[in-house]
Amino acid sequence: MNQTFGTGSNAWGVPYGTLSLTESSPPQSWTEPLSVAAAGAYLKLSETDLTDPGIQSDLQLFIQAARETAELFQNRDLVRKQWDLSMDYWPWFPQYEIKLRPHLVSVDLVKYQDSGGTFITMDPGSFIVDASRHPGIIAPLYNQEWPTFTSWPSSSILIRFTAGVSPDSIFWSDAGARVKVGMKYLISAWFTNRIPFEMGISAANEYPMTVTSCLSYGALPSVR
Repeated sequence: MNQTFGTGSNAWGVPYGTLSLTESSPPQSWTEPLSVAAAGAYLKLSETDLTDPGIQSDLQLFIQAARETAELFQNRDLVRKQWDLSMDYWPWFPQYEIKLRPHLVSVDLVKYQDSGGTFITMDPGSFIVDASRHPGIIAPLYNQEWPTFTSWPSSSILIRFTAGVSPDSIFWSDAGARVKVGMKYLISAWFTNRIPFEMGISAANEYPMTVTSCLSYGALPSVR
């Protein structure tokens, strides 16, 4: 999963980069906000149906797809993910801060590569992390700047961070409860209708307001 990523503009230019899920072995995994049992109960499936491997597989895919749809509507991660942000250069004066993602949990690594190919890992005490903002940010210490160096030609800076709503967050008993309703609506439509549109109805129809009003609850400004 890759996407371009803006960190904000100023009179001197627009820092940019590429945001991608970190590579790991095994791949990242996370706890979905809905279980197969909860989705099956909403669909009123029998215990026999819920033991069917095919139905279980479909529901797992639908749950993930519904959660990802909600994430796109809201511009936030609804599960904990670790990201790599690769940039060519630091943001310039006067806007030194780098916007990451909403519900920032931690900044796990910051390193840069000089023109000779040498990697320098920054001390976590040499920058600040503000996870209380949405999106969270990273910035130099007060009255300081990002390191000055002759950079590698491309992707010379790497910021690895973790962001997302935790499974036990109060979000899921507050705003997230409404998001779960929207997810169930989508899962029900996908499970019941095996084609992406009703016969005789335009395939270009958007999601009904009933769904979008739930999935987009608490949407945050996009930083992508």
